[in-house]
Amino acid sequence: MTRMIAVSLAAFAFAAPATADDFDTAYNAITGENIAADVAVLASDEFEGRGPGGRGERLTIDYIASRFEEAGAGPAFDDSYFQPFGIAEYVKRNTADFDLSGPSGTLGLALASDYVLFAGQPGERLELTDSTVVFGGFGITAPEEDWDDYAGLDLTGRTLVLFRGDPGTATNDETLFDGNALTVHGLVGTKFETAAAQGASAVILIHTEQSAGYPWATLSSGGVGGTQYFLTEDDGDHLTMVAHVSEEAGRRIFDAAGLDFDTVYTEAATRGFRAIESELTASGTLEGQVSLAETNNVVGRITGSEAPEECVIYTAHWDHMGINPLAPTDDTIFNGALDNATGTAMLINLARAYGSLDTNPRRSVYFFATAAEERGFLGTEHYISDPACALADTVAVFNMDAHFPFADHWQAMTVPGLGTSELEDILGDAAARLGRELQEDSNPAAGGFFRSDHWPFIKVGVPGIYAVGSPNEAQVEADPDILPRFAAYMTGGYHHAADEYDAEAWLMGGIEGDARIYFEAGHSVANDDRYPNFYLDTPYRRLRDAMLR
Repeated sequence: MTRMIAVSLAAFAFAAPATADDFDTAYNAITGENIAADVAVLASDEFEGRGPGGRGERLTIDYIASRFEEAGAGPAFDDSYFQPFGIAEYVKRNTADFDLSGPSGTLGLALASDYVLFAGQPGERLELTDSTVVFGGFGITAPEEDWDDYAGLDLTGRTLVLFRGDPGTATNDETLFDGNALTVHGLVGTKFETAAAQGASAVILIHTEQSAGYPWATLSSGGVGGTQYFLTEDDGDHLTMVAHVSEEAGRRIFDAAGLDFDTVYTEAATRGFRAIESELTASGTLEGQVSLAETNNVVGRITGSEAPEECVIYTAHWDHMGINPLAPTDDTIFNGALDNATGTAMLINLARAYGSLDTNPRRSVYFFATAAEERGFLGTEHYISDPACALADTVAVFNMDAHFPFADHWQAMTVPGLGTSELEDILGDAAARLGRELQEDSNPAAGGFFRSDHWPFIKVGVPGIYAVGSPNEAQVEADPDILPRFAAYMTGGYHHAADEYDAEAWLMGGIEGDARIYFEAGHSVANDDRYPNFYLDTPYRRLRDAMLR
């Protein structure tokens, strides 16, 4: 998509990073070998899958803090690296009963193969009894798009059956929302918040691999973890429960209501669609143990030499899914080697690189290991409510999440949401040094732009970017084994117990390049006196402009 830029790009050509020996030495000291050493520790069974709370977290955050200290990055919170915050921990007691009934009887939905059930709020016993089922299309209320799926309906106590995505991603129609790129209205969290605000009790979300970006097996195998977490300071509206159902089960639900799945899907993507009431009812019971717990962000800082109040932030989430006793295999530890021990190890090695410089950058540089990202960006949301560096003074956020050990050299950096901010120009210059080009996400409908820790910053008006080393078309053609490696990971590794570090199989050169690119880009911004901004035609530009004013 062509971006509206008010002045020439040359005006945004940020100062090149210093070419002094200390920069080159620090740059070259970022190695795949060193990153792999930290991955091996973070993804070991000893760290218990890095779930929030408990022994696994304590080992993880102590390790990260000690590595920051060794690197020369001081604590960001007075004399502490830790930013604790409260969470409500919800552990399921039962296997989660859920089914739908209608004029022809019950559907007979089966746990795991047909559905997985989650708590919408922390409660010892959550019950849904004969809740009227409403087919809500994409579940969107967006006045700026002249769209309201729920117009004229009272949804109090009802259960909504919703499609993932939004009308644009469903049709690739550039006149609807943002075409094939997911918008904020298509986010699962937005759908749940909208439904809860309308008084609904539950949502049934239909999973398809295309709309979710991962297969049903990721959910059915316990890949979302056996424990849920909620911010204790959150007092907003909440659903009672949420059921994710497979596409096959979703089609059966439509059949039971006398509706055609494909027809309603098409109609739901048409302006003027209104939710459809049905004779079906939903019932479910979910029992769990609720306890209050504490988790911690870990943040280190290199203090700026000239403008210490201004900052560049690197982020990577340290958490993964922990130990899941409900996993269908004997291996119940979800180690999270690729997701996201890779990003966390890169964060540690970037701190080491900055700490080795003879002269600190002009601006401060923060190394933010976020907590509970897998549970809905809880750590980042808490940090934004109480930041170590004021948001108006936060110049850029560079986020690292799940970097791929499938090649010793990548020819591209994939940037979800490419075309959002001037950080892309800076990152592109750093990538060019290693012969890489920036490219768009090949599946923007899955919403990768919204699914990592840069997004909470962007939505409040702070420029952020997430990029990951990847093949371009030429590299795919030259090496036909590359795409099958990605596919195998998404099928059997992503949020599975099999996401483990393998010293013999992992190729670290590509990740080494990712880290060096991030170092150069962040160092460039940290040594400049200008503020990169969002492009003019993004909805985030006005937020940033207002913040800077």
